[in-house]
Amino acid sequence: MLCVHIVCWAVFLSLPSIFNARRVELGSWWLILDILEPPRWTNALLLIVVFYFNYYIAIPKLYIKHKYFSLLLSVGVLSFVFIWLNYSMRPPEFGPHISFGPGVGLPPGPPPPFGLLGNSFNLFMFLIVYAASFALCLYEQWQKTKEEMLNTQISFLKRQINPHFLFNTLNSIYSLTLTKSDSAPDAVVKLAGMMRYSVSDATQNTVSLSKEIEYISNYIDLQRLRVAENVKITYSVSGSLDGKQIAPFLLIPFVEQAFRYGVNSEQDSDIRIEMHIASSNILMTAVNKKVFMRADDNADTLSAIETTKKRLNLLYPGKHKFEVRDDEQLFSVSLQISL
Repeated sequence: MLCVHIVCWAVFLSLPSIFNARRVELGSWWLILDILEPPRWTNALLLIVVFYFNYYIAIPKLYIKHKYFSLLLSVGVLSFVFIWLNYSMRPPEFGPHISFGPGVGLPPGPPPPFGLLGNSFNLFMFLIVYAASFALCLYEQWQKTKEEMLNTQISFLKRQINPHFLFNTLNSIYSLTLTKSDSAPDAVVKLAGMMRYSVSDATQNTVSLSKEIEYISNYIDLQRLRVAENVKITYSVSGSLDGKQIAPFLLIPFVEQAFRYGVNSEQDSDIRIEMHIASSNILMTAVNKKVFMRADDNADTLSAIETTKKRLNLLYPGKHKFEVRDDEQLFSVSLQISL
């Protein structure tokens, strides 16, 4: 990669010398003579600094993070340095005589104009470097975002239905059928609805909010079948769901987390899931009382939470607010999304 950079800079910085109209006048050493003139190599160093400053600092740390004032300030400072440098190095009436031996050298007379325009093409090269640094850096950022989104989507597809939940739910339904409980048929219907949503509706980029909420409602109802009586579950949904769309499986990981962190058959447990839908946003709060758990019990859920955070940053950049409260008694998550 370093060799590629060196070659590209060598070719780019040699272009003004290659197209210098005085190359016949300078003789066989014209390329070296032209490059060694102070204004030429000084501008070359400045262009290199400008490119890598934009590529590694200005664009990723200022432009990408919307720090536009600082970005404009950096552009202004670099432009001022460029103009001042070229103004201070403007040629005198007669240039110096550069010699490499008898008959080889820059002949006496007016030197080539090293202003912003003219044979040196300084202004054009400055603008090209700025444009190239932005284009290359933004392309690289776009490639990283595309790759991250692909990896996140793959992780998301792999865990559409938590296998532990599916296994436990089937066991619960089996127990209901053995006792000939009237709840068994309804449980089968709810589980079938969740499976249908997972393999059909959720494969789209967005789904209706009503289907996403229905999936969560079925999940909570099936959880009620398997948890002990000492687990208090409060679940409420308010507001209108009509006409609203959301990315699939964006809310369920936080509900799963509440059940994985907050259920222990030997302790009193309290789980509260609340959703409020307004005209243009949804606010979900998941709160659970902390109970004792083995260290590895939450590995899958925590991985799902991290995947969901990445999805939120990719799908709703600047349109969501995520807050976590973690104290000795309670763990709560608050998520607000502008739909």
